[in-house]
Amino acid sequence: MSAGAGPPSRRRTASDRLHAVLLDAAQDVLDREGLCGVTVRAVAREAEVAPMGVYNRFGSKEGLLVALAVRALNDLWLAVDVDRSSDPERRFRQACDGYRHFALAHPRRYALIFGGGGPVARTGSEASVYGHAVFEVLIELVQDLVGRRTPEGFADAGEAAQVVWTALHGAVHLELGGIGQVSGSQDTYRRLIDLLVRALR
Repeated sequence: MSAGAGPPSRRRTASDRLHAVLLDAAQDVLDREGLCGVTVRAVAREAEVAPMGVYNRFGSKEGLLVALAVRALNDLWLAVDVDRSSDPERRFRQACDGYRHFALAHPRRYALIFGGGGPVARTGSEASVYGHAVFEVLIELVQDLVGRRTPEGFADAGEAAQVVWTALHGAVHLELGGIGQVSGSQDTYRRLIDLLVRALR
């Protein structure tokens, strides 16, 4: 930089839009560089604001990550909370497909919310509360699928939903990692859903 050029100009952002602008910037950095790239300075640079603007809005990098995880969880919730007027089995299958689609379309957001030690794992955090809300959708899907009775072999619908989630997450994790042992990940996933439906019913 030439002498006397001064710092790069920063775009002025209206106060009421700054929160969303910073989250958009953080999400862009996450999608491009992964979690390790999401720093206060990187997000400020992406949003073209001073780093202090990030601290003023989120308090810390951890606060920023919690807000980012909440946004990702809300998007996942939208992906799995499908049309409630659908047949229960159709809705269950659509929700499972929505879960996989979200993970494959946004692998780094998926890793943020379900990676070990992330914001969702911290009991009582805002991200943890949102994570539970997504799980409640899965419980409702299971309850509707089995006709509001207790699924056979399970203590309650929540326990069955945990097994369903474990299966879906495992399948998606293998696909994201490219470590499946057979070809045709989509067909494998559909067969998994078939097995889950048969087991629950």
